[in-house]
Amino acid sequence: MTGRTQASRSEAAVDPVTFSILSSAFVSLVDEMVGALQDACLSFVIYVGDVSGGLLNARGELVAQGTRDVAVHVGALQPSTQAVIEDFGGVEGGIEEGDVYAFNDPYRGGTHLPDMTFISPIFWEGDLIAFTATKGHWSDVGGATPGSMNALAADIHAEGLVIPPLKIVSRGVIRHDVRNLIMANIRVPVNATGDLIAHIEAARVGERRLGSLITKYGLETVLASMRQTLDHSERELIAEILQCPEGTWVTEDFIDYDPQAPEEGPVPVSVKMTIQHDPPRVTYDMRGSGPPVRSGMNGTRGSTTGALVAGTKYIFPKPPMNAGWLRIIRAVFPETSVVNAVRPYAVCGEVSGAYEKTTACVQRLWAQVLPHRSFAGNFNLEYVVAGGIDDRPGRHSNYFVYYHWHTGGWGGKYGADGRDCGAAIFGLGILNQSSEVIERMWPVTFDRLAPVTDSMGAGRWRGGAGLESVLRVENSGGVRLSYIADRGEDGPGGPRGLFGGRDGIPIRVVKNLGADDEKVLPIYFADEFIGQHGTFYHVSSGGGGYGDPLERDPDAVLEDVLDRYISLESARRDYGVVIDVRDADLLEYRIDIEATRALRTELRAARPPTGETKP
Repeated sequence: MTGRTQASRSEAAVDPVTFSILSSAFVSLVDEMVGALQDACLSFVIYVGDVSGGLLNARGELVAQGTRDVAVHVGALQPSTQAVIEDFGGVEGGIEEGDVYAFNDPYRGGTHLPDMTFISPIFWEGDLIAFTATKGHWSDVGGATPGSMNALAADIHAEGLVIPPLKIVSRGVIRHDVRNLIMANIRVPVNATGDLIAHIEAARVGERRLGSLITKYGLETVLASMRQTLDHSERELIAEILQCPEGTWVTEDFIDYDPQAPEEGPVPVSVKMTIQHDPPRVTYDMRGSGPPVRSGMNGTRGSTTGALVAGTKYIFPKPPMNAGWLRIIRAVFPETSVVNAVRPYAVCGEVSGAYEKTTACVQRLWAQVLPHRSFAGNFNLEYVVAGGIDDRPGRHSNYFVYYHWHTGGWGGKYGADGRDCGAAIFGLGILNQSSEVIERMWPVTFDRLAPVTDSMGAGRWRGGAGLESVLRVENSGGVRLSYIADRGEDGPGGPRGLFGGRDGIPIRVVKNLGADDEKVLPIYFADEFIGQHGTFYHVSSGGGGYGDPLERDPDAVLEDVLDRYISLESARRDYGVVIDVRDADLLEYRIDIEATRALRTELRAARPPTGETKP
């Protein structure tokens, strides 16, 4: 049934206790909705956390996100919902009770095409009062390469199926013609159909939970609490900003190169941050960034805005992130740029490219304002996507698409080393994928998975360790492999250190390491064939170091040597710690205190001035 849009019936304030209960309940609602999606989905990538959700008000403003949602997803839920409202004109234009809308258009609020969003209106007594949204990475949405992650795509049409706001469920009934159209463009429609149903049922979970809150507390109180949730986040963020000095700071980072034009060199992503108190505002001006590239490393306005907000959230973890933040944070984009691509520029690798570089810039900017809250550079997200026919016995020669993100090292921060072999910064709720499950599901095995010695940047607090892996193909038909990353050996360098900390190592990938046909691969490639028993060797970056390595506790350096995170050579060269090895087999190592003191004095004296202030 159609009805009125009911944005807010009451302006009365809710008492603090009830508000606290309801604002937490909104977050729990999203968590339960996302949990239902993960329990019911058929895609392993959604199951392990590449999924998010949101509760939005009747205007399409984000009220609550979940506790483990993916940052790049959450920044896109609001513009995606507003695109649905715009196209269908609210309840007057055709939004009805029981509807669900599919969407993945990057230029109108989506991210890349595999991130499928499903948006559902919630009605109460004939009035439209809210929306729920879930977003999950589907393993394939068509396009030129398995997994729809084509690093060399010249435009969006080579990346997969673009879905504008599309009514997939009408008044509670699935539109089978629309579903069939979508599935006809997907390589593994069985999995995608299961994911579609899971998204729809997750929306019903969110609708029921909001209904139970309304039944218990009343519509007026729930709507007023939704409004006050935005006001509360705004006030909390304002309080944080007013504690910061006013001023302007500038930094930049670089995408290694355009895969279609590597001779043109690094592509800049520039951010100028201005903090003002009256009115309270943080402005991120990105007009110094480069033009769009002719491949999938571009970001869109929606995803780059998400990067700016998520990067700020890492600095200010207390205020809940919702539309209240967007009243304080202002983004200024250059038209048609690497951080603001328009149709038909490709965007499939945006999180590895423009998004990751934007969050890195935000961290370096806030390090100049609040050095004890920021952290050094993190490893760059890597997409590994393979497809083919699983012709192993008992697998019925089914087509498969295998999608894997590698782990790596986080940057060090004041008081703590970076996380070793952790998930990428774009999604803190994402789990490291189980190698045992991967080997069971797809025709690949791992010959090696291990932290990489000396991969991290040295620092008073070192970066986290990168990961080394060897993936072996087991099916006789081989696989078509695509890969997207950044910060490779041919680029400007690995994750950057802070306040005298060193950079992490760059990424390295090799096909058939040690074989006669060994081939060093670029960090962007598509449709590389790897035959049976062929291997894909990979080393991810370690995180950047934070602070002067010569100020690191020598005992911590010794512990890292014993754990094989760093070598004896690095202990001496980078940290100035001299370690005597009495018995390597028995791990009898001892710090030579006097030699260490002398070596550190010598290394400090030999340094050129850096001009970088201490945290």
